[in-house]
Amino acid sequence: MENRRFRNFAALGVIAGLIIIAVGFVASRPAPETPAPQAAAPVAEPAAKAEAKVDLSAVVWHEAPIALPATVFKDAADADKTLANFKGKVMVVNFWATWCAPCVKEMPTLDRLQAKLGGADFEVLTISQDREGAKIAKPFAEKNEWKNLAFYVEAPGKFMRDAKLNGLPTSLIVDKSGQEVARVEGDLAWDSPEVEKIMRDLMAKN
Repeated sequence: MENRRFRNFAALGVIAGLIIIAVGFVASRPAPETPAPQAAAPVAEPAAKAEAKVDLSAVVWHEAPIALPATVFKDAADADKTLANFKGKVMVVNFWATWCAPCVKEMPTLDRLQAKLGGADFEVLTISQDREGAKIAKPFAEKNEWKNLAFYVEAPGKFMRDAKLNGLPTSLIVDKSGQEVARVEGDLAWDSPEVEKIMRDLMAKN
């Protein structure tokens, strides 16, 4: 009986020793390394937004140049003028009115085009079609500070018939020979690089 009890104690001692050894082995193992955080992938910078090009489909080129009407209009000094007075220049002849929202919208772009190119070879003529004439159109133009545009008015509305205008705004593109080579019905960004190139190309022609 005592031998059996001794053997049991011995067995328990061996088991306890194994447990202690195992615990010591586990405790002595180095802790697993924590993986280093990975650097975030660089965020690509958004590409610069390309500047939208102006749609030139509104510029309708004639198969053959068209003679300009001889309609009389007035300048700021109330002197009579016709488009023939400006022959030798490339021109944008713009017909507008104070009540025409698209006309007013595009007028600053015409003003800037005149500032860029105006001179011996180029001019923008903006001719008011207001029935009340200069008494309403001139203060309106001055209030809006279109500083580079000369003032012209044709109150009777004869240009509507003589130039076959379908509505406002309408702009005639005129070459140096004094003939209409293209027409724009509706507003346009006249100060855009695309339009400026058209005018410079016309100016370069003899």
